[in-house]
Amino acid sequence: MNTCPKPDQNRYPKPDAQAMALYKQAIEARNSKPQTMKQEQIVALIQQAAAKGYWPAMHNLAVSYYEGYGFEENHEKALYWFRAIEKLDIPEGYTDMMMVYDKGIGVKSDPDKSREYMLKAAKAGDADSLFYLGHDLYGRQDEHSAYAGYGLKLWQCAAEQGHKQAHFFLALHYKVKKQLPTAYRYYVAGAKAGDGSCLMTLAEAYAHSNKKETFNLDKDLDRARCFYDLNVKLRTNPDLAFPNLDTLCPGTVPQPNEMK
Repeated sequence: MNTCPKPDQNRYPKPDAQAMALYKQAIEARNSKPQTMKQEQIVALIQQAAAKGYWPAMHNLAVSYYEGYGFEENHEKALYWFRAIEKLDIPEGYTDMMMVYDKGIGVKSDPDKSREYMLKAAKAGDADSLFYLGHDLYGRQDEHSAYAGYGLKLWQCAAEQGHKQAHFFLALHYKVKKQLPTAYRYYVAGAKAGDGSCLMTLAEAYAHSNKKETFNLDKDLDRARCFYDLNVKLRTNPDLAFPNLDTLCPGTVPQPNEMK
C-alpha cells in the first residue's frame, strides 16, 4: 500500500437539516451540567433524528440499545439500527458490523465475518478499522516479519486521520526501538489529538518522574502539571483534542535539547 485510503465524502447521504438540529440538541442536552432535559426527552430527539436517516443518530441509538443506555438493553433493536447504517454503504456501517459479528450482537459471533467487515472498512478509509487491522497485523509479526511493517503503515494511515491510539502505538513502537526523536514526535502529535496516554507520557517526561524516559527534556513541572490536568479533562470528555497544546501548556523552562 503506497498511499493511505481516505473516506470518500461523496458516499455519505446528504444529511437532513432538521435531523442534524434534533441530534445536536440531544447531544448538547446530554452533555450539559446539570442536564437541562429529561433522559426520555433526549432519547426521543435521537430517535427522531435516526428516523430521518441521520447516521450519527442511528449509530448512537444502536449503541444505546446494545449497552442499555437510556433504554432496556435490546440486541435485536441494536442490530436493526446497525444494519440500517450498513445499508448506507459508508465506512462507519462496515465498522459497526465488524463489532456486531465480533461481539455477537443479535447474531452468532463470527470472527471471519467480523474481519471481512474490518477489511472492507479499512479499504474505505475508516480510521478505526485501519488502526485495528494494523494492530492485528503488528501482533502477528512472529508469523511473518513483514506483518510489523504492514501494521506500522496502517497505524500511520490512521494517525494521518487523527486517530488517537494510533499515535500512541507508533510512539511506543519507536520508543522500544530506541528511535527516541521519532517516538517523541508521535507522543506530541498524539497529545495534540487528545490521547491521554501520550499526555501522561509527556507529563512524566517533563516531571522526570519514576525513572521514565525524559526524551532529553529539561525538568518543567509547570508544563508537566498542565499536561496532567488536560488528561483529567479527557476523563469527562474523551472527544477533546488539543491542537493548540503549546499555547495551552507553554513551557516555563527553556528546552535547548528538545528532540525535533
